[in-house]
Amino acid sequence: MNLTRLFAGSAVALSSVLAGFHSAPARSPITPEGMEVHRIQAHFDSVLAELSARDVADLTSTQHAVRARLLETLRTYRDRGIFPHNYDFAGRAVPYFLDRKTGTLCAVAHLLASTGRRDIVDRVARTNNNVWVPDLAGDPAFTSWLDASGITLAEAARIQVPYSRMATSPLERHPELVYATEAAVAGSLVTSVWNGFGNGRGRRTTLNTIGMVSGLAAAGIGAGLLVRNRITDNPIDGFVGGISSVVGSVSIALSARAIHRHRAFVAAEREAARRRQVSLVPLMPVNGVSRAGMMLSLQF
Repeated sequence: MNLTRLFAGSAVALSSVLAGFHSAPARSPITPEGMEVHRIQAHFDSVLAELSARDVADLTSTQHAVRARLLETLRTYRDRGIFPHNYDFAGRAVPYFLDRKTGTLCAVAHLLASTGRRDIVDRVARTNNNVWVPDLAGDPAFTSWLDASGITLAEAARIQVPYSRMATSPLERHPELVYATEAAVAGSLVTSVWNGFGNGRGRRTTLNTIGMVSGLAAAGIGAGLLVRNRITDNPIDGFVGGISSVVGSVSIALSARAIHRHRAFVAAEREAARRRQVSLVPLMPVNGVSRAGMMLSLQF
C-alpha cells in the first residue's frame, strides 16, 4: 500500500507477543504478530525434531555434550517466543542476526552467544546483519564453532529463520482507514482555510458543519494513532497522528468560532428587525379632552 497519498493529503490504525505457540507455553493471540510468532515456533518444532533424529555416532563426547546443550537452549529460545523483527523489507522474508531496536538475537546468534561467542555475533551483525548462514561458510571462526558444537553448516542453515515484515500500523493493515484519514484531514484543511478567511460571520452553515465533523474525525484518528505510537514506536503512527490531531483541532476551533459568530449574527439581525417593526396604536379619549384615533408607531 502506498502511504504517499496520505502524507500529501496531510500536508496538503499491539505490542510484541511474548508467549509462544507450543504445548507448554501459552499460545500467541490470533493477530498478525501472533501468527508470525506461531510460524517461527512451528519452524523450530520441525528443526528440533530433525536435529534430535540425526545419527551423531561420529561425534566426540565433547561434541555430543555441547550439541545436546545447544538443542536445549534452542527449545528454551523457541518457547520464549521473542524473535527479531523485519523492519526494512516489505513483502520479503529476510534474516536478521540482531534486532538493533530490541537487542534480540536470531536463533543462530543466540546459540553463539550462549557459548560465549558474542564476538562472532557482533562482527557478523556489523558486517552484514541480514546474512544467510550458508554465506558464512568462508568464516573460519564460525565454521570452527560449528565443528566444536557438533552442528553442521546445513543444520545451522535450517535453524536460521527469515522474518516477514509485519504491518505494525493500522494504516498499513487497513486501507479504508487511510482513505478515511485522508478525507478527514483534507476536509479539515479546506474548511479551516475558508472559516479562517472567507466565512467571517459563519453564514455558510453547511461549511461549518463539515468543518466540525471532519475536524472531530481527524482529531479522533490522530489521537488514536498517537496513543498507539507510544506502544509500538511506529514512525507512521507518530507522523500521521501528529498532523491529523493538529489539523483536526484547528478545524474544530475555527468551525466552533464560525458557528458562534453565525448565531450571534442571526440574533443581532432578529433584534434589529424587531426594533424596525411598524405598529398601529389606538388612541382613546381621555377625560373628553383628546379624540379617538390611531397612531402610527415606527421603531428603529
